[in-house]
Amino acid sequence: MKKTISLLLLMALLAGCSNANAEQSSKAELRTVAIETVQADGYGDVLTVSGNIVPTQTVKASFKIPGVLQNVAVSEGESVVAGQTLAVLDKVDYNIQVKGAQATKSTAQAQTSAAIAQREAAAAQKDAATAQKDAAAIDIETAQLQLDTEIPTKIEQAKAQYDLTKTSYDRVKQLYEQGIASQSQFDEISAKLKVDQNTYQQALDAKSIAESKIKSAQSQLNAAEAQISMTTAQIDMTVAQVSASNAQIEASDALLDAAKTKLSDTVLKSPIDGVVLQKISETGETIAEGYPVVAIGDISDVWAEIGITDDMINKIQKGQQAEVYVYGLNQTVIGVVDEINSLADTTTRTFPVKIRIDNTEGILKPGMICRAEIAMNNVEAIFVPIDSVIHFAEGSAVFLLNEDNTVTKTIVTTGEITGDRIQIYSGLQSGDNIVTKGQFTLHDGDTVQIEEMEK
Repeated sequence: MKKTISLLLLMALLAGCSNANAEQSSKAELRTVAIETVQADGYGDVLTVSGNIVPTQTVKASFKIPGVLQNVAVSEGESVVAGQTLAVLDKVDYNIQVKGAQATKSTAQAQTSAAIAQREAAAAQKDAATAQKDAAAIDIETAQLQLDTEIPTKIEQAKAQYDLTKTSYDRVKQLYEQGIASQSQFDEISAKLKVDQNTYQQALDAKSIAESKIKSAQSQLNAAEAQISMTTAQIDMTVAQVSASNAQIEASDALLDAAKTKLSDTVLKSPIDGVVLQKISETGETIAEGYPVVAIGDISDVWAEIGITDDMINKIQKGQQAEVYVYGLNQTVIGVVDEINSLADTTTRTFPVKIRIDNTEGILKPGMICRAEIAMNNVEAIFVPIDSVIHFAEGSAVFLLNEDNTVTKTIVTTGEITGDRIQIYSGLQSGDNIVTKGQFTLHDGDTVQIEEMEK
């Protein structure tokens, strides 16, 4: 800094001498100069922090079930899409479980079918017994009606007729024995008596038959009721069997679904689109449930992960732009502050900050070392070339170009030097045109010829 100031003083002395000599020369001579238009640009402190490129999303894919790793289907660095097969477990044990569950379900279904058949047979038997009971009840009712009404009347009528015919027979027989009645008369009354006796006996037999029929029908009724009771019990039992078998089918369905799910889970698929970052397990290894097999990272966007000290953490904001230099690529990319952790890392005592960077082309790889630069307290400031500032006795000045191509010596207040440019605190404003070449031979009010405009 001291060396720079000394140089500026020397230049000022030379310029003063030059201007003194120039005052004696002709002012009519046009001098060719170069100019630059003054612009106010963003300026401030820059926070520079080293870090690493990391994926914005990392998933360690694992199986939901244990088993022997049969195959890892991807390689490190390979791009994968969601749903793509990453690895496969040996399926033998899980196929056995599926077949066992299918057999259990088939057995339960067969038991259900058998119980349904038994229930239907018992129901048919119950229907037959019910029909038998109804028929027996009708027979009993019919026979009882005959015993109560028709048969007594017939017996009474047949007996009355028989008694009447018997009386006539006794009288005719007596007359026949006395020779009064003829043989034909006696034969006629004898035949009628026999008919009436048979009719009377038939009436008595009808009563016995009706009573026997009632007894037989009652036996059939009792047997039918017993059959109904038995088949009802059988139906109830088969209903319970069907219910139990259906419950067993549901249970076996659940077992079968679980077995099929486990069989399906022997294939590990990628949960996201990304890149294989690491193969954690190898073919032939016995893998526990939940143990990571492959690490997948989404690197369509990446983070530059840096650590910010506690004295600087409150000076950055989410959404703030950052320049990230990636050493391996020798390239600077633009990112945006995406995450600011409120908890310091216990080891480094810095606060983790993540800068999101577009990585559509995929050139940024996880693990690359980088350097992030974040502007702090950014303000508008004017910087001009150091050579354009000339030091006079009254202070530092620049030559300001007027619209008529004359120049005006303008006193300025200078500030910080950055590279080959110096900050101007006062004396200039955006849009002013200053002389940047040929200024050491100029006088206030000189007319100049413009060589070029530097933007």
